[in-house]
Order: sequence, then C-alpha cells, then structure tokens
Amino acid sequence: MINRIVIALSALVGLGIALAVTWLLAASTAYDLGYAEGKAAAAEACQQAQLDALEGVIDSTKGLIADANAASQELGKTISARRQADAQTTKEIRHALATTATQRAGCVFDAGVMQQLDDARRRAAEAAAGGVRTSMPAAR
Repeated sequence: MINRIVIALSALVGLGIALAVTWLLAASTAYDLGYAEGKAAAAEACQQAQLDALEGVIDSTKGLIADANAASQELGKTISARRQADAQTTKEIRHALATTATQRAGCVFDAGVMQQLDDARRRAAEAAAGGVRTSMPAAR
C-alpha cells in the first residue's frame, strides 16, 4: 500500500513538475510573442508618423510651388509692362526728335523734346531705384 501511495505521490509530483514546466514555457513564449507584437506595433506607429510627416512636407511643397508660380507670373507681367513702357517712351522720343531733326544740325533742341527727355530720365531713375516689382512711373 505504501508503494502505491509513493507511486501515486511520485506521479503527482511528476505531473506537478510537468505542469509547472509547461506553464513556465507557455508564459515565456507568450511574453516573447507579446514583446514581438509590441515591437512590431511600435515600429508601425513610427513608420506611420514618418509617412504623415513626409506627406505634410509634400503638401507644403505643393503650396510653395503654387506661390512660386504665381510670383513668377506676376514678375512676368511686371517685366512685360516695363517693356511696353520703355517701347512707348522710345517711340515718343524718336517721334519728338524726328520732328526737330533739321534744328539739331545746329545743336538746337525743342523745349518739348528736352522736357520729354527729362521726364524719361526721371522715370528711368525711379524705375531703377524701385526695382522690377514696383509699378511703373506714369508718363506725364
């Protein structure tokens, strides 16, 4: 009878040890699995944050490109207006000089021509001082 009790106790102890080892292995495996899943989730969150930041940079770059295009078109319009004003001034001066071509042989210039030349000089100085982006001084 004692042998049966010893065998039963030995079997119970063996079963308890087997259950304890199984439980420890399962707990360790579960911990490792949870750690790996947590690490993967953190890596995914980091990647998503980086993607969101990159999308923000791309969106802001699109806005900057649109602003640059608008500024370029405005600059083109300003340059075109400058060219037209210069062409008009040149045309007026040539016309004024053509009307008094015979008098210039003796270095005599009409007062109107001198006034137009002075106005053109003043407008050119204002345009040069104001830069390309400022509005053109009006002819008088």
